[in-house]
Amino acid sequence: MLNKPSSFFSLDDLLFATYKTLLNEGTLINSKRDIDILEITQYAATLTNPRVRTSRSLDRKLVRSKFAEFAWYLSKDSNIDYIKPYISVYDKEEKQNDKILGAYGPKIFGSKCNQKSQFERVIEQIIKRRATKQAFLVISESKEYKFRQQKFKSPPCTIGLHFYVRKKKLNLSVYMRSNDAYYGLPHDIFCFTMLQELVSCRTNIPLGDYTHYSTSMHIYPRHIKNIKDYLSEGKHEPIEMPNITKCDTETLNLVSKAFNKTLSSLEAESLDSYWKDYILFSNNCCKKENIGTWEEKFINEEMRSIAANSISK
Repeated sequence: MLNKPSSFFSLDDLLFATYKTLLNEGTLINSKRDIDILEITQYAATLTNPRVRTSRSLDRKLVRSKFAEFAWYLSKDSNIDYIKPYISVYDKEEKQNDKILGAYGPKIFGSKCNQKSQFERVIEQIIKRRATKQAFLVISESKEYKFRQQKFKSPPCTIGLHFYVRKKKLNLSVYMRSNDAYYGLPHDIFCFTMLQELVSCRTNIPLGDYTHYSTSMHIYPRHIKNIKDYLSEGKHEPIEMPNITKCDTETLNLVSKAFNKTLSSLEAESLDSYWKDYILFSNNCCKKENIGTWEEKFINEEMRSIAANSISK
């Protein structure tokens, strides 16, 4: 049907189908980085339960980096020193004065000239007029599409995020110009569904579907073996993250600070059980020498399961 992207209950279900399609139906094209990529175009997939945003796979041990990337969004900053300990590849992105020029946090949560942030504007639009079609959050701007000679320099892969309420539920559609299916897709889905749930919490509207669109969904040759290994594991039982119930500014600021390596101590007693578990995924809390006792600190059983199944020992 024209209006029905393929639907999946969990992240693993979605990844499994995406990777199989790429391997079986993908077309080789030459990318900007002078290597062939395996690509499918006009990709569309819906996650019907956005809280099942992590993987149980032995191959997809990317949980800490996902939690850290969303915390980086919340920081409203674009400092490379914040995210580099979790995702080193950001060091190759276009930056100026140690700031990542295409960072999403300032675009989503930042404000200029005393104006509301895009995040706050979206919430205001939905609260005032639930059926609005204008709750769109822009990531890519026209000025970012200048010609770039450098292989690793590029504008944001995400065009924008469209929030809309239908059948009394908050849905989100995300539009990408380009998407790396192995590293990028799991991170994007995690961060954007977290953002969707924050809007759901702030507007008091139940969470609906998450739909991901990408003109170019692709994998690099170096990841093909990893993807085949992932597929050989078979399907996984889903783990659903608990509901977010506390989403005030003070809470989100504390969460963002917890992942900052320059802050050695943090007063986190005011955080509820969800966010106390969330910040346990920071490098400040999760260290190799105490990995066993670290897992015992989790309050929510689901969060403990995510940690146990997705963090390398």
